[in-house]
Amino acid sequence: MRGRHLLYCMDYHHGQATRVVLAGLPFVPGADMAARQAFFRQHLDWVRGVVCAEPRGHTNMLGAVVLPPVRPDAHAGVIFLHPGGYFDMCGDSAFSTVTALVDSGMVPPREGEFAVKLDTVAGPVDARVRVTGGEVVEVAIANVPSCYLGPVELRAGSLAVGAEVAYGGLVYAFVDAGAVDLAPLDRQPRARLLQTGTALWEAARTLEVKGRRVDLVTVGEHLPGSARFRVANFYAPATMGRTPSGTGISARLALLLARGELGETGEVVHESVLGLSFRARAREVRPGGEVVPEVTARSYLMGITQLVVKEDDPFPSGFEL
Repeated sequence: MRGRHLLYCMDYHHGQATRVVLAGLPFVPGADMAARQAFFRQHLDWVRGVVCAEPRGHTNMLGAVVLPPVRPDAHAGVIFLHPGGYFDMCGDSAFSTVTALVDSGMVPPREGEFAVKLDTVAGPVDARVRVTGGEVVEVAIANVPSCYLGPVELRAGSLAVGAEVAYGGLVYAFVDAGAVDLAPLDRQPRARLLQTGTALWEAARTLEVKGRRVDLVTVGEHLPGSARFRVANFYAPATMGRTPSGTGISARLALLLARGELGETGEVVHESVLGLSFRARAREVRPGGEVVPEVTARSYLMGITQLVVKEDDPFPSGFEL
């Protein structure tokens, strides 16, 4: 077998899959992670297709490319991928990346709790890892400073609905599931969720709030408890995230704090339509309304993969159909 490229990956999930690329890439230059992402987008975008797109991936496959960090205090630099492009920060993939660094030995594992720092386009991301019996059982990430941006109205055909916009590494427009007749979320037909979610996302993508363009729409419903929500996230046409969303729960935390609706526990919980949950709390509240969230989750190893791209492969960068 002769391969033009071999990519060494570890695959994880927490309902949504993330493929972490640990080795096999050419050198990616850049003075910071934003410059490296720009170089990657221009010269190495085929890697995103190999990692995320069919036939090696699927429409909901996320990706994370591990590089040497630019910041001297970080363990690794990361570029976050998805089938349609790039994320400056992705909480879901950050959990998987931290776990992969420990599982692979790139960050030496040890029992108990210890720190791991990622260098991302959105800024440094501090993580706290808990290892029990040699297994990573929990990762808590201090996300980038998050903030509430304000209300908007989304118009999609005959549908007009209010949304609250907040930033948690990505910009989210939060829509109440009842307002778009999608409650309860976990009992809706898939086609209906995708149709309504896509229409809302396409409407939201035309908006900028305080100079920030909306990245995702989260349709959510309040569950019993002071700050517990079931959520469905939409970030591409006919695509729904299966995850509680690390950046999404960070944005929700900023929204609830700004509106004084966090509750006595100081914790917010996002539950996906699959029943998995993430937790978030305020690690630091800054003047002006910014909050540094700490988000806790667990990623599950499901495969160690060597992706092969051969010279005669008719789809060397994957395909979308």
